[in-house]
Amino acid sequence: MGVEYKVNRLRATGNIRPLVDKHWGDLRAAKERGEKVAWASGPSFMFPYSMGMKCHFMAGYASYAGGIGAADELLRLAETTGDLPETCSYHRLHMGLVEAIKKGVPIKEQAILPLPDLLIAGRYCTEQSHYSESFYRRMGLRIAPLELPFVFNKEDRPRIREFVYRQIVENVIPNLEDVCEKPFDYDRLSEILSVLKKTATLRNECWKFLATKPATWTLWDYAVSMAPVIYMMGDPAGIPFYEDLLKELQERHEKGIPALAPEGEKYRIYWDGWIPWAFLGKFMRKFTPHGAVCLCGRYPWEMFPHPELIDPEHPLDTVVDWVYGEETGLACHMAPKGSIELIGELIEKYSIDGLVMFSSKSCRMWNQSHLDQIDSLDKKYGIPGVVIEADMIDPEMVQDSQIDTRLQALFETIDGRRRR
Repeated sequence: MGVEYKVNRLRATGNIRPLVDKHWGDLRAAKERGEKVAWASGPSFMFPYSMGMKCHFMAGYASYAGGIGAADELLRLAETTGDLPETCSYHRLHMGLVEAIKKGVPIKEQAILPLPDLLIAGRYCTEQSHYSESFYRRMGLRIAPLELPFVFNKEDRPRIREFVYRQIVENVIPNLEDVCEKPFDYDRLSEILSVLKKTATLRNECWKFLATKPATWTLWDYAVSMAPVIYMMGDPAGIPFYEDLLKELQERHEKGIPALAPEGEKYRIYWDGWIPWAFLGKFMRKFTPHGAVCLCGRYPWEMFPHPELIDPEHPLDTVVDWVYGEETGLACHMAPKGSIELIGELIEKYSIDGLVMFSSKSCRMWNQSHLDQIDSLDKKYGIPGVVIEADMIDPEMVQDSQIDTRLQALFETIDGRRRR
């Protein structure tokens, strides 16, 4: 009889839910307190925070809605009013929210948000431009666009960086100043980055325990713990959260307690693409019986992976270099050439055995060159990979049989190569 693998659950990750609930609860009540509210897509939410505004973050809200079981009703509501099911599920979810607000359709109370005084539309992909256009057309919301091009060739990076920097200075900040009727608070942006630097430094210490053999925790554990370095950026509550998590990971490592019982993982897996927020439990149950753990990926690693480069004395440069920095900019790693380099580094650092490319059926941005990436990385590292087609929050796009078949193929390929 084979080994029966079970997850050793972390205590500390259970502490994130109250922090997340408080964040969204404060946002829901902001208008009642007479506060200004912003919505944001792309890495732009720190700018309204700097003005004392409560701010929604597109991907953060979608993951929250998926986690509380509200996504499906919002997706279906959007489709009844004309949004196509093939479009981005994050976009559709927000269109469902707009319809619920416009028509007073009863939905889960935690999923309701106040409409914004300003939408900062940071655009990586065409769907994010449709997203802002739809809000303007349907609700007349004020939009501050922020184009965020990928960097396909390194020689283009300085020019694109300057383009994005100027957009922030000439468009985003003036819009915020106009809405809030006060000058932009650069000191507050510096404070936010100071808190983030401490939080991300602690987070990086936690990352080290994903590289241990056996691993002490998993990518899924980190996924539910990401909020303090993303949309809760600048909230001091993230520091004690990661301090507590780090302490538990250190204690586990000293006692030899792995992420998977009884003795640790059989397969160490790289995960590329969005986290399947509404289906975390499902995917854990797909991997765990095989003794497989997901340990790293491009998306979870894009949130300030080098906190030592955060410079609160130069806040705008720090924010722009998060996306367009010479060595670490995430816009470089999203493009095919840069992705190969980053994934290769993660393969080596985390001793990866196989690749799972999560191809979201409704998100074209993350699906660039998955098969080419697998081919290139297999030739260089001898690491096999598979593509799984599903979605982050739409259950209509998640098929158990396809996931099971492709994971089984991956594990059999790894086993076959090990025997050779």
